[in-house]
Amino acid sequence: MSGHGDTLRQLRVLAILPQVKKERAQYIVQLAEAAKKRWDWNVSVVCADADSRPFKSLIAPEGRYYSRPAQLKVADWERDPDTIAAVEHRLREAERLSSLPIGRCILAGSHTIGRAFNATVRYAPRYAIVRRVLKNNMEPATVVRRLFYFAEEVLDEAKPDLIIAFEWATAIHFVIWMAAQRRGIPCAAVRSSKILSGHAFWTTNRLMLNEAAISRGSTQRRSGARVSDAAKSYIRAFREKPRVVEYIATKWEHRMGRNFFRWHAIYARTVVREFINTLKGQDRSLREPAMGRLFRFYRATFLAFRHQRFFRILDEATLAQTKYVYFPMHKEAELALTFQATQCYDQRNTIRVLASFLPAGYKLLIREHRFNYGQRPTRVYRELAQIPNVVLIDAFDSQFKYLRHAELVVTEVGSSGWEALMLGRRTLLLSRTFYDGAGLGVRVMDPSELNAALLDMLAKPAVVDADEYDRALGCMVDGELETTFAVRPDDMAPALDMLSRTVGPKLGVRAGRVPQFA
Repeated sequence: MSGHGDTLRQLRVLAILPQVKKERAQYIVQLAEAAKKRWDWNVSVVCADADSRPFKSLIAPEGRYYSRPAQLKVADWERDPDTIAAVEHRLREAERLSSLPIGRCILAGSHTIGRAFNATVRYAPRYAIVRRVLKNNMEPATVVRRLFYFAEEVLDEAKPDLIIAFEWATAIHFVIWMAAQRRGIPCAAVRSSKILSGHAFWTTNRLMLNEAAISRGSTQRRSGARVSDAAKSYIRAFREKPRVVEYIATKWEHRMGRNFFRWHAIYARTVVREFINTLKGQDRSLREPAMGRLFRFYRATFLAFRHQRFFRILDEATLAQTKYVYFPMHKEAELALTFQATQCYDQRNTIRVLASFLPAGYKLLIREHRFNYGQRPTRVYRELAQIPNVVLIDAFDSQFKYLRHAELVVTEVGSSGWEALMLGRRTLLLSRTFYDGAGLGVRVMDPSELNAALLDMLAKPAVVDADEYDRALGCMVDGELETTFAVRPDDMAPALDMLSRTVGPKLGVRAGRVPQFA
């Protein structure tokens, strides 16, 4: 166990939790309960659920439960201009201290207050809040101010020494994070590893990257450190049989397992549950009308069939004879784009830019994301298909054959970049990534430099020194191995030890009254 355990004793902790029905909510509750038992925590909870009973043992005896505020309801304090001015002053102060304007918060809330950023490219649930912000584009800023007031009230009352959550990418998470930064309160998120299946990590990094793994991988690579046998086995196994990381594969299987009858059964249970929660006082602004959800399902089913004509499936032989740049798309409005790589949130623009930089004889292969299938207006695919030298690839065809034969793979922060590097392909990165510690690939943040970078990469071999290349990959894998823990609900000790190592130093600094900004 690390030497920071004492700094975690008897903390006041605020946990921001998903809805109780979600599997990840159960896990973080178990984590918090185990930490409470080990370190005698006083835990308070912020959650969307109207029913606080599932959290009784966690918040006992002195913790509090805070239900998220109604985002569209005008509160009494908003009728006082002086109070509004004071809240906005503190909000601007939080913006300066965190170096983040609230516009980034609005974009991150792309399924709710930031819906306008992707409304033209994807059909999505039209919650009451979505209808409001699309009708009045001044409303998102008002909602952020309202949430910030709520966040400050919670922090004033709970007085947390530490805040834990799964993410900071929704509007409520983002605003609580900003309010915490203003007060110098450390914030830690627990995230699933995108390199090691069944593993997770704690991070105080704002973008929720495993900064410790990146740093260790980079340090070991530069020092000429040897790679572990476990890392070598990992690389060898992936190349023999490429596969996506387990938690992503599970998401796909879960979504694909919703056949016609199962979807309707889930729909019925959801409608009943939301009706009961409404009676208990839960905010309805983030609830989709029952008939709207039903209509959206049938529209998606029809469009999935209709849009097949836009996509192609290419066999290995054809790909081996084709010169192409490969760009895998993200799920529209995914946090990888709206929170981590915000300059690339408009994927249509990225595709147009890449197509305009294609050298002679090259095609741009665009693979749609599975979760976008049946969710886009037809005109989106029609417009993409008209861009010169662009080929749309079926979302359900294996991505690995396209990665394996690509002359160049382009990605923002997607896991396809890591998979491409593992397969020894040239990889062009448009933002920071979770595998930066490998030091492989070429990152270009300035669009004006893309054309030169792309041509330069294509003119050089993908791998010059195979042994050194694999050592760099192995160092990144070792960094991940050393800074993650196996997700085991029956054994929380490794997760708590890693939490101590991750946040202990920041809590020690906080005790010395020096603000820390994640």
